[in-house]
Amino acid sequence: MDEQLKKLIDEVCCYRDPSPERQKALNKLLMVIQQLPGIFKSSHQDYLEALNQTWEWVSRKICTFEARSLSYQNSLINWINGYLKWRIKDLYTPDSRYTISLDTPIQNDEGDETTLKDRLPTMTLDLLEIKIAQIQEMEHRRLGNLIRQYIEQDEDGKLTASHPRKRPECHCQLLAMQLLLQEPPHKIADIARELNINNQTLYSHWKSHCLPILKEIAMNFGYNQ
Repeated sequence: MDEQLKKLIDEVCCYRDPSPERQKALNKLLMVIQQLPGIFKSSHQDYLEALNQTWEWVSRKICTFEARSLSYQNSLINWINGYLKWRIKDLYTPDSRYTISLDTPIQNDEGDETTLKDRLPTMTLDLLEIKIAQIQEMEHRRLGNLIRQYIEQDEDGKLTASHPRKRPECHCQLLAMQLLLQEPPHKIADIARELNINNQTLYSHWKSHCLPILKEIAMNFGYNQ
């Protein structure tokens, strides 16, 4: 498998981007990669969104991949999972605007698009990525603890007061505790089945009412500082 993956990646990278030939080779590569064991999984209802973002990132960045272990396959999976896990973390965060991304497009003085990663010295890149990851993890943990405490206590009753019409037992506090605080998180479909409520009704309420409340709570704790 190592040789097959290396051959497929080399084939993608030998073509001009964009070009029909590169896209065809890329499709072949993605079909193989997506079947590899070890790709990180999550029970979050929007996991596929994070996964799709990851495949888009892989499509753009595959020619920058460098194997860092004897197993080419394992190194590739670790590379993909490193990005995927951050996209999954974003799903559990009401607003991820503070996140620093080395892949964010920027323009140089000539107007050409590049990234922060391209502007950094190669030798310092790994250390910087580690430092950024540490800072982000600490911030996630601090805000996560504050939001968890608020959800569990709901002292002002804001979460329990928000629920679908005539279904007060399906309030936002219950949904937040089961979707965000449980490990592993419950699924909307399972919660709807337990509460005997329409799945789409519960999902719409979570998206339209509960998430905005949680976002407001997070901002009150300094999330946008």
